[in-house]
Amino acid sequence: MDILYWDIDGTLVNTGMAGMHAIQEVFHELQGDDQAVPKIAAGGRTDNYICQQLLYQARGVMPTDEEVNHFCRNYEQKLMKWLKKMKGEVIPPARELLPYLAKAEGYHQCLLTGNSIYGARLKLDFFGLTQYFDFDHSGFACQFYYRDDMARHAWELAKKAWGDTIGTMYVIGDTPYDIQCGKAIGAKTISVATGRYTYDQLAEHTPWRLLHRLPGPEGFMQILKG
Repeated sequence: MDILYWDIDGTLVNTGMAGMHAIQEVFHELQGDDQAVPKIAAGGRTDNYICQQLLYQARGVMPTDEEVNHFCRNYEQKLMKWLKKMKGEVIPPARELLPYLAKAEGYHQCLLTGNSIYGARLKLDFFGLTQYFDFDHSGFACQFYYRDDMARHAWELAKKAWGDTIGTMYVIGDTPYDIQCGKAIGAKTISVATGRYTYDQLAEHTPWRLLHRLPGPEGFMQILKG
C-alpha cells in the first residue's frame, strides 16, 4: 500500500486568504486595532508557528505554548466566517483526482497539513472534500511548530498501523516546507506551483517531481508509477 500525504492550502484549495484574515482578526483582538500585524512568511508553516511568530514579533517576548494554543483555537472559531466571506475554490483537478485515487487499489490518502485537525476538517468540509481522507493517520499541527516534526509523527502512526505493508510514501504540496518534510520521512515529494511559490523557487529545493499544476487522474497515476 502506498500512502499519499496531501497538503491542503495552495495544493487542493485556495481559500482566498480566509485563514490569514481569521488570524489577523484574533491578533487585533489580542493586541489592539492600532497594532500592525507583523509581516511573516506564512506559506507552508504550521498554524502554531504562524501564531507564535506574530505574537513574538509584536511583543518581543516568545509566547508560551498556552498563549499560542489560545490564539489558534480562537482563530479556528472565526475560520468558517471568513471561508464564507472569501469564497475560495477547489484547485482543479482535485474534485476529479481525489475520488479517483480513493477508489484506486493500493493507495491510501492522508493529510499532512499545518492546520490543526479541527481547522483542516473545517476547510475540507466547506469545500466538500473531507470524505477522501483518513484523518486518524494524518499529520496535523497539534502540538507541533515545525512541519518536519509533524511529518515524523504521522509516519510513526502509519508504521504502527500498517508496518511492512507500507510501500512508497508521497508528499504532495506547494511549498518548500512540503518538500523538506517529505524528505525528512523518506517520501517521494511531488511539488506543485499552484500556491505562493513559483515553479523556479520550488525547483531550488529539488523535489522528486515538480509540476506547474496537478494533472488529471490518468496523468497523476503515470507520475506515481514512474
